[in-house]
Amino acid sequence: MNFSIGASASLWECLLNGWLGKLYTEPYNLQFEARIAQRQSLVKQLHERQLDLLITTESPKMDELSSQLLGNFTLALYCASPAKYTNELNYLRLEWGPDFQQNEAGLIGNDDIPLLTTSSAELAYQQLSALKGCTWLPVLWAQGKNNLHTVTDSATLSRPLYAIWLQNSDKQAQIREILKHNILG
Repeated sequence: MNFSIGASASLWECLLNGWLGKLYTEPYNLQFEARIAQRQSLVKQLHERQLDLLITTESPKMDELSSQLLGNFTLALYCASPAKYTNELNYLRLEWGPDFQQNEAGLIGNDDIPLLTTSSAELAYQQLSALKGCTWLPVLWAQGKNNLHTVTDSATLSRPLYAIWLQNSDKQAQIREILKHNILG
């Protein structure tokens, strides 16, 4: 049986790839499809029954969707050089959802337009040094990377992670089983 899971590129890269690998160690008898797209596109696919499960940083706003808070993860502002301040760096926007972007201006402390906007954590990471940039990355993911340093005058942020599915999905049993595997652990 096919089972489709959708999330943003950055969530797949930073949090979900290892979790997906763990799902293959269980006898679910499922063939997984990992979809990468923007949240609004994935919500549309849920409604059209083209997607079974959405993993995202924002809770659903529609009654016909069920959700489960999976936990929280920490973001920190990283750059490629030690002892740097935000005013010395170019901001590279990694898309963490509309509710994150609303607070973003106050978090980076300047009114600069981002030098780069992307939904890929790996792409942002690769460009940090060349663009003398800084970007928000999950702490656990960043600890596994080389040449990353937290920006001296920045804070950390906690972000929620939700699983969302159609209330009347015919794959409720599979969803419950799959969500027993801790994504953030």
